[in-house]
Amino acid sequence: MTGLVLIGAIIGGLILAVLRAKYEGLRKIIDGLAVLAYLGFFSIAANSVARTLLDDTVFMTQVHDVLLSPVFLGSGAYLGPYGLCMLLQQLWSRRQ
Repeated sequence: MTGLVLIGAIIGGLILAVLRAKYEGLRKIIDGLAVLAYLGFFSIAANSVARTLLDDTVFMTQVHDVLLSPVFLGSGAYLGPYGLCMLLQQLWSRRQ
């Protein structure tokens, strides 16, 4: 399973990097989606931490609420390949 996730992140990162490099319009859309994914990921994580602290519960009992959140899963699934995409583009731009 870990191998599939890693391969998917690499392929997704490569696809996003190529699309960002070739199409200016898609670059803005891809970056805009990353901003939305970041906000979703951050808000779910921050809300969970705040709720854990306010309820004075153990985080391990609350972690499943976070991991089952569709917003958290979707945004995390997008941010992984997007981060790799940005790193690849940094490498490509330094070669030129």
